[in-house]
Amino acid sequence: MLALFISATGVSAVFGQKLRIKALGDTLTGFKVGVFDGDRQLLNNDAEFSLLMANTDLSEQTLMTGWTGKQWKGNDSTITLIRESYIPEFDLNLSVQVTYKVINAHVIKKTIRLYQPGMPQLYYMLKERFVPVQKPKQYVSFEHGNFPGGFAHEMFPSVGYVDYRNTLVGFLTDAGYKNQYTRTTRRRLNGRGGGFVGMRKLPDPELFSTASAAEQAEGKDYLQMTFGELYNLNAGKETLLKLSDSWKKEGDLELKKEGSLITMDCKASGRSGIELIAPLKDQRVYTISFLCKGTAPLALKLFRMKNGKKTVELENGLKYIDNFQVKERDWTLFKGSIMLPYIEKDSVALFIGNQGNKICRLQLKDLQIVEHEPAREPYNVLAMGEASEKTSYIFAEPWKGHREFMISSQIRLSEGMGFRGSQLEKVLYGNFKMLTWINGLNDFKPFNVPNMNYSPDMYNRDSFFSIVACYSKELNLGIWDQWASTQTPKGAIGTIITPYMGSVEAKDNEATIEWLIWAMLNKRRFNALLPEDKIKKAIEYVRNEFDSGKDGICRSHFSMSQVDIVDYQPKTDRLAVNQGMLAIALRTIKELGYPVDEAYIQKAEEEYRKFYDPKRKHLLFDRQYPDVISLTDLEPEFYSLWLFNRPLLTDEMVINHLEQMPVLNRSNKAPHPQYGTTAPICVRLTKDKKGYAYLSAAYQPFAEFGAANYADGKNDGFYYNGGSWLRAEYCAYVAGLKHGWTKATKLMENRAWAELNLNPDWPFSKEFIPTKWTTTKSWWPSTKGLCWNIFILMANEVAGLRTPDMDPDFNPSISFTTK
Repeated sequence: MLALFISATGVSAVFGQKLRIKALGDTLTGFKVGVFDGDRQLLNNDAEFSLLMANTDLSEQTLMTGWTGKQWKGNDSTITLIRESYIPEFDLNLSVQVTYKVINAHVIKKTIRLYQPGMPQLYYMLKERFVPVQKPKQYVSFEHGNFPGGFAHEMFPSVGYVDYRNTLVGFLTDAGYKNQYTRTTRRRLNGRGGGFVGMRKLPDPELFSTASAAEQAEGKDYLQMTFGELYNLNAGKETLLKLSDSWKKEGDLELKKEGSLITMDCKASGRSGIELIAPLKDQRVYTISFLCKGTAPLALKLFRMKNGKKTVELENGLKYIDNFQVKERDWTLFKGSIMLPYIEKDSVALFIGNQGNKICRLQLKDLQIVEHEPAREPYNVLAMGEASEKTSYIFAEPWKGHREFMISSQIRLSEGMGFRGSQLEKVLYGNFKMLTWINGLNDFKPFNVPNMNYSPDMYNRDSFFSIVACYSKELNLGIWDQWASTQTPKGAIGTIITPYMGSVEAKDNEATIEWLIWAMLNKRRFNALLPEDKIKKAIEYVRNEFDSGKDGICRSHFSMSQVDIVDYQPKTDRLAVNQGMLAIALRTIKELGYPVDEAYIQKAEEEYRKFYDPKRKHLLFDRQYPDVISLTDLEPEFYSLWLFNRPLLTDEMVINHLEQMPVLNRSNKAPHPQYGTTAPICVRLTKDKKGYAYLSAAYQPFAEFGAANYADGKNDGFYYNGGSWLRAEYCAYVAGLKHGWTKATKLMENRAWAELNLNPDWPFSKEFIPTKWTTTKSWWPSTKGLCWNIFILMANEVAGLRTPDMDPDFNPSISFTTK
C-alpha cells in the first residue's frame, strides 16, 4: 500500500546532476565556498555575506562587507569557514562560522552562525548574496516563470535562475521562526471593523530579491536574501503623488467635488462609490490617507487592472476593507501603507465608497498617496552569549518549466530539512514551514498562519492541525503555550492571535477541546509538564459549556468543526460533529488524569452513534436538515482512531456514510480514473438520478450566511457549499480504511493527486478545490497555500503509510510514547 501511495503521488528523482562544494581563496584574500555541478562551477560568490550591526537605539552602526573565512576545515561534503573579528565601533568580539553541507545530489545547506559574548543586545541585518558564474538566461520566482528582477514577496519564498545549459539553480530559506523573519505586511483595523491595513514598520520586505533590471543591464547578476531588515515609513523620504481628476462613478450616486472635499450621496445600489486609476507601480511602497465621515461604513479597495479589466484584489497592505467605521459629524483619519510587489506592470484601480446597499452620504477630504523611500533599519537581535543562525538552501536540477520549479522549491526545501515522505507530503511540509515565522519586530516566538491570505492572524484550530502534524518540541510546546495565554476567566481558549492588535474572540467551538487534545499529545510526546490551573479551567469550561445538564448530550452555539459559518441561538444539540467532539473531549480529559466516569463517556459516544440514520444511511449533519451530509461528521471518528486507537462508529455506519458522498472532478490522468478526485465537504443528497444538489434558498442550513452566499447558485461547489477540503476529506477516507472500506486507498490516492494536478498552474496546497467549475480561472486566489493540510501526515500514520521517524524533529529519546 505504501508503494501504491508513493507511486500515485508522483515521487520521482531527477538525475544528471551531482552538486559538490569546494573551498576557494587563500589565507591572504580569505576563503569562500564555490558550488559546482560536477566539474562545472555554478556559483562564485564575492563573499559569504554582509552584516549591518547597530546598538539598540541605532545611535551607532557599522557595516561589515565582504565576509570571508580566515581558515576552513572540512571535506567534499561539509566545509566550515571560520573567522574571529574585533568590532571597534562597539568594542566587541564577533565569532562567525559559515558551513556548507551537501544534503543529496541536488541540495546544499548553508548555515551562518553568529556569536558575540560582550554586548547585551546587538541589532543586525544580514544580506546573503549568491552570484552566478555566468549571466543567467532568466530569473524565476515562485509565482513568475520569467521574473524581471527586484524583490519577490510572494506566497512561497523561492527564487532561482536558469543558465544557458538549461540548469535551474534555486534558493530557499529555513522557516522564519528559525531564521528570525516574518512575512507580515499588515495588521487588523482598529476595533471591530473588518479588513487589514498596512503597517508603518514593515519587517523583511526584501527577504528574497534578485538583481534589478537596471543592474542586469549593467552586467550585475545576483540573487539575495536579506534577514532582519525593516522599512521604517515614519523615516526616510516621501514624495506626494499627483492623483488623476478622472473619477469614475460606480453604482447609483450623486458626486460633488469642491477643492479637496468629495461628497458622495449614494442610493440603495449594491455598490456605490468612486474609482480611479491610482499612480502605483510595482515593487514600491506607498501610504494612502484621507479624512472621512458619513452615515454608513466606508469601503476601500485596490484591484489589479490588466488590459483595462479588473482582476484580483491586492494583498500586501489594504485588504478586505468593507466596513471602515466612520462618524456622521466628526472626521476620522484613514492611513495605511501599501507594499506593492511585482504585479506584471498591471495598473491599480482604487475604489472608495459603500458596499452595503444603503442610502447614505460619504464625504472625503485631503485624499493623498505618498511614495516612500523608507529608512532601512536592522531589527534582528544577537543577544550576548546566544548564537544566532541563518540557514539557506541551494538546489540544482534540469530546468523543465515553471510548474516544476514550484514543485521542486517545496520538495527540495523539505529534503534539505531532512524530511522524508511522498511528493505531496514534501510539498505540504515545505509549505507548512514557510508559513511558520516569528510574531513580529519585538517578539521572536514562533507563529503559524493558515496562508498568506489570512496573514497576519494565527487561528487556534488551524495552528493545532498544522503543528501537531510535526514532532518539533519547540513548535508544539511554544505555540500551545501561546494559546494557553489566551485563556479567558471562564476557561475558554481564544480563537485567534493577531500581531499588533488584540482579539476578544473566544467561543464555544472546538478550540478549547483541541487545546486539551494538544496538551495530551505534548504530555505523551515530550513528557511535558502541563500548567494544572489552566488545564483544570479548560476542563471545567468544556464540561459546563457543552454539557451543563450532565446528560452526555452536547449543546453549543457553534459547530465544532471547520464549517463554522452560522451560530445557533439558543444553543443547539442538532449537530452530529458536536456530539462526537464531546465524546472525544471526555476521553481526553480522562487520559489527562481527571475523573470522568466511563459510563458517562460511553453515553456521549452512544449519542454520537444515534446521529446515524439507518434509512438514509449516513450521519445527520443537522437533524433539522436530514438530507445534508458532511465529511466533517466523521472527524470525531478519526480523532478516536488516531488518539485512542478505538472506533466510535460501526463499520456499517462509516462505510455507508462514505458511500453516500458523491466523488466529483473525474480525470483520465488520475491514478484511478474510474473514480472522481474530490468530494464535497458538505452537500445535499437527493433522490433523483444525479443523487446530490448544492444548497439553495429552499434548503439552507446556514441561515443568513447561506441565504446571502448560497441561495442563487453562483457559489455552487465553492467553500462550504460543496468545496473539497483535503484535510477533512483525506481523514474521512482513512477512517473508512480502518473500517474496511475497499475504496479508501484509491480515493486517498486520487485526492492526493488532485491537490497538485487538478489545476496544473497551482501545484501546491489549497484551502479547498471547487467541485463545480468550468475553468480554473474561477478558483479563488485566496485559497493558495493553506498549511493545515499538513495534518494528513497524522492520517498517513493512522493508515500505516508513515512512521514518526520520517519527521526530522522526531526524537525517540524524549520519553516518546504512543497510544
